[in-house]
Amino acid sequence: MTNIISGALSAEQQQLLNNFTSTLTNEQINWTLGYLTGLLQTNNSAAEQNSASLAVNDAIPTISSSSATPIPLTILYGSRTGNGEGLAEEALKIATEKGFHATVKSMADYNTRDLSSEKNLIVIVSTHGEGVPPFAARELHQFIHGKRAPKLNDVNFAVLGLGDATYFHFCKTGAEFDKQLDKLGAKRVAPFIACDVDFDEPADQWIRETLQIFKGGEKKNDVAQPTNSTPNTKKTEEAPKFNKKNPFSALVFEKVQLHGKGSDRQTIHLELDLANSGISYEPGDAAGVLPVNPTVLINEVLTATALTPEIEVEVGGEKKSLYEALYRDVELSKITTDVVTRYIAITKNEKLTNLSKNHDEFKAYLDGRDIVDLLQDYPTKLNAQELINLLKPLQPRYYSISSSPAAVPGELHLTVGVVKYKNAGRDKRGTCSSFLSEVAVEDEHVPLFIEKNPGFRLPENPETPIIMIGAGTGIAPYRAFVQHRELTKNAGKSWLFFGNRNFETEFLYQLEWQNFLKSGALTKMDVAFSRDGNQKEYVQDKLIQNSKEIFNWLENGAHVYICGDMKKMAGDVQNTLLKIVENQGNMDEENAQEYVDNLQKEKRLQLDVY
Repeated sequence: MTNIISGALSAEQQQLLNNFTSTLTNEQINWTLGYLTGLLQTNNSAAEQNSASLAVNDAIPTISSSSATPIPLTILYGSRTGNGEGLAEEALKIATEKGFHATVKSMADYNTRDLSSEKNLIVIVSTHGEGVPPFAARELHQFIHGKRAPKLNDVNFAVLGLGDATYFHFCKTGAEFDKQLDKLGAKRVAPFIACDVDFDEPADQWIRETLQIFKGGEKKNDVAQPTNSTPNTKKTEEAPKFNKKNPFSALVFEKVQLHGKGSDRQTIHLELDLANSGISYEPGDAAGVLPVNPTVLINEVLTATALTPEIEVEVGGEKKSLYEALYRDVELSKITTDVVTRYIAITKNEKLTNLSKNHDEFKAYLDGRDIVDLLQDYPTKLNAQELINLLKPLQPRYYSISSSPAAVPGELHLTVGVVKYKNAGRDKRGTCSSFLSEVAVEDEHVPLFIEKNPGFRLPENPETPIIMIGAGTGIAPYRAFVQHRELTKNAGKSWLFFGNRNFETEFLYQLEWQNFLKSGALTKMDVAFSRDGNQKEYVQDKLIQNSKEIFNWLENGAHVYICGDMKKMAGDVQNTLLKIVENQGNMDEENAQEYVDNLQKEKRLQLDVY
């Protein structure tokens, strides 16, 4: 912390104050600030008040003689990936600069009984998967919707939702918090904002405007429509050198096909060069990769619209050809509710309008369809700029990193399942997985950045046993975990459950796992291959077969990790884990659920699902 500038204090007082403030956390600074302000206001002498003002560094706002008691503010966040926590910390910084007595609290640790005593509340909450709260927010979400929820007539609030508009129930949890707090009598001081994946700029603007309202500005009680703007990334001193607006161009060292001959699917292993980049990552983190759209899909769009590729359009204030914009800038492989809403405004198509009003049919229509499907199913005449304005920005795709920086310094490895499927009578390919599958090893680069994943980490104590459960490319982070533990002294036991379709063709990294078992870096491994044999077998079946030992590991402090498909495998594994605890622990369903919930609260059960 910067030293206090000399002024009204003696040298001895300055030293004492410097020693004291250097030990404080942000929350303690805020509390001390409020305490000093109270002392300032009890001083009856205006002259003494003026002479007592201090000049301090930017982390502690200067208190003038006219300062009122700092406004109390609680910033409550609930997220899984860390984006909500990051925004909450940013809100704390801005609020402190504006003179608030602000604190940040995680919903995971929040005492629900404190809700009725809040004065001013900012809620930042993400939506998980298909419209459910992240685990950290689940208890509070249930509480405010339950019979014990108190009246909140003395609480002022504002809610910021985080989400991904590619999911049908975009920012549903945030909207539910906003609606229910209002229903309980709390006063909405700013409209609810629903932020898409490019949340930095709209979230920053909303936070600043909302704090101004809390300070006595005009209150806004209307509910805003979801905000899906395309902002420029806000740059801060804490921002990483490389991000999605400024990715690092990583040279491709090696590309390996992981599937054996005879498999009708493709999974590739990529080794990328990070040397001299300054990029650091930890096991459990993800890499964000910036793809380009496949030329086949671009040509289908041009055919469906009858537009020429050379025509000029504007994207983000920059003029370029339509083909270049379709190649690098806009999302073509998926359509979302906001895209269809904009399309309806152009076409006025009654049939499409009616479809959008039928929840189940509309959701089914969006699943697996791309912009070409929409253009063909409900054709209309578009000019080039209308087409670009209709589409969402092309977003990075995120892949769990399958290497430990301790094992391969200066490198980053990815395990990528190439997405191919047929829908609506057309062959479809995953945008980024196709891009990565086609990169050449010679002088080819991949634009990427690191996406931290604090909710998927090895235990701080390396002696802690770990159980890793994954299917398909869900095995990626476990390769990083085991690589890391092989180089760690006194590493605890590790147990891997892996599932795929076929043993001979789809046992990803088979030789590596065998070597890890020989070296002792991996203690146990159980595998399930659903297409081998007469009866399908999945990882959850292997868990059931090992119920007694799994529960013993849990009772001895093991951490459990689940990585894979959120809709299928991950849900089945969680249900199986609940059954194991119920049966082996001789518990009823309620107590077993509490046991599993406590595992998550203690971060002994961590999920990386997609």
